[in-house]
Amino acid sequence: MAHISLTSLQTTHISATSRTSESRVSKASAQDMQDALSEVRAAQLAQPAPEIEAVDSFSLIRPKGDPYHLYQKTPELLEQAKALAERLDGPIHDANDDHFFYQDSMRDFLQAGLLTDPDFLDLSESLSDEELGELAMTVSAMRLPASANYTIPNEADRSYQGKVAEFMDVLENSSLEDRAAILSRSAEYASKVDTEAVANFRKNVYSQTPNDIKFTPYPREISANPLHNYITAVLATDDPAALTEQLGQLPPDAEAGLLSVYGLDPSLGDRLSQLAGPDGQNLPDSLLSALGSMADKVKVSNFASDVDKQLGVAWHGDEALLKDNEQSQGRDFALDSVSSMIDMLETYNFSDEQLNTMGTELTSLSNPEKRAYIDITTLGLEDMLQSKVTESFDKKNLDEAIEVVSELRSNPKTLSLVNSTRYHDVTLIERPDIDEGLTVVALEGAAVFQGLETAVKQSRLLLGALSDNANMKNGHSVKGHESGNLYSAKTLDVYKQDVGNLVSTLVAFESMRGDSTASEKVSLNEFSDHLSDMHSGIRDETLSRVKQALDTNVIRDKATENTQFAFLSNLIQQMAFETKRDFKDEITSAMDDVV
Repeated sequence: MAHISLTSLQTTHISATSRTSESRVSKASAQDMQDALSEVRAAQLAQPAPEIEAVDSFSLIRPKGDPYHLYQKTPELLEQAKALAERLDGPIHDANDDHFFYQDSMRDFLQAGLLTDPDFLDLSESLSDEELGELAMTVSAMRLPASANYTIPNEADRSYQGKVAEFMDVLENSSLEDRAAILSRSAEYASKVDTEAVANFRKNVYSQTPNDIKFTPYPREISANPLHNYITAVLATDDPAALTEQLGQLPPDAEAGLLSVYGLDPSLGDRLSQLAGPDGQNLPDSLLSALGSMADKVKVSNFASDVDKQLGVAWHGDEALLKDNEQSQGRDFALDSVSSMIDMLETYNFSDEQLNTMGTELTSLSNPEKRAYIDITTLGLEDMLQSKVTESFDKKNLDEAIEVVSELRSNPKTLSLVNSTRYHDVTLIERPDIDEGLTVVALEGAAVFQGLETAVKQSRLLLGALSDNANMKNGHSVKGHESGNLYSAKTLDVYKQDVGNLVSTLVAFESMRGDSTASEKVSLNEFSDHLSDMHSGIRDETLSRVKQALDTNVIRDKATENTQFAFLSNLIQQMAFETKRDFKDEITSAMDDVV
């Protein structure tokens, strides 16, 4: 018996072309569903599936146990199975009397591991013809996995048969009314799964050999995402019927958004569902849709986690900072953004207008900009309204705090600045002292301000970090060359620390600027440009020192509200000067020009 795990196979994407409206299953009456199932079967191979065993992956396998032998030993099960087959596919032909479970709809149930389960046969008898058709449609459509961003985290330890079995448990433990509602909803999502993609995936899985692999474990086809995310949600929630009813009251975009958050993380989906309320009206549809889009756009890294530590990617040019890629849209960052947003929604009592504004503005942004918007909002409100502000200083109320963060998150330059904090500036250093091997070393962030030997020892290989792509001067690349700026992604923990310091500084700047009565004040655009022009290593260290000063109330203890803005400006200049001075003390004289 061949042992094949879908997760261990190399990816070669299947292209499902000529997808017309006829290739999509429509949901209507029980007879329509039967016709739709026949359409799926007609596109699939007729031969029995080879025996393939799963190894902890969401895979299509031949279940253990042979119905032929089981039914011969248990005649009552044979009669139940025949009754099921005739309800689904009509009278059994005499020639197929002993092997009817390899044909038509029964073959779908067989490969789902259901026909050797007496509980399933009992369940099927309790279903109406319409419900049985809906179940058959669901089980068949579930063959096509969701896209990789959902399948890899949710099905890592669960096979296709395992997920179907868990769904059967939910149905068995539901009331007749709830069961009907759940099956109706699952069939609706199943009806939107591309039948040609199902057929291609099944065909390639069941016709494969260990030496002739022709399919992708997790295809780019996304039509099965709503179905799988719904089943994932039903399996995770404490009240599948209530969730099903809630989804039925949401418009399509909000419904898809909530399901996508469930697919990203079921516990986050449950929390968001609770916030939305039983009828989904407590949160604007645009906000549910925007959060769901972040889950949909998660990119799966091409590098294994253990390789990432020693190998990275260099991104070229300022425009690269705003593009969706596995560095800016990895699952850990999507989880952080969505969970931060949900935490905030649970903490503060926003008005409908404030919620609608956030939803509308988020919807219009790219995913990297969404992350920056959420970080400004969540970190900014926490900075102004939580424990970081001492009781001796008047806390801003929610409306006042929203005004400050609104100024920040609606400013394109500020959004770009916060987004760029996700990356290190990369400096290329030529090593003429090396005769062979790697003669150009990529130094990330503040590493360039360390001693050369120390920095080189701590550096890692960055793909694409080539001197041909950068503006080189005196043996090192220079920040500011628009076509050749080089960047590398920070880890999540480093990014959260740096972006927290940045947002605290921006909040203090905008708050004190608004309170100041000075006739001439630096604008938010000018301040954002000033910080953007800094080398990332200098900026990160400078803002860390500014944040420490803000936390110790150095400014507030020495100034009135009317003069705090001037003191903050002086503090930032002082910290930037001290950072550069301290870095220069550490750097070799050959690198002074970088500062």
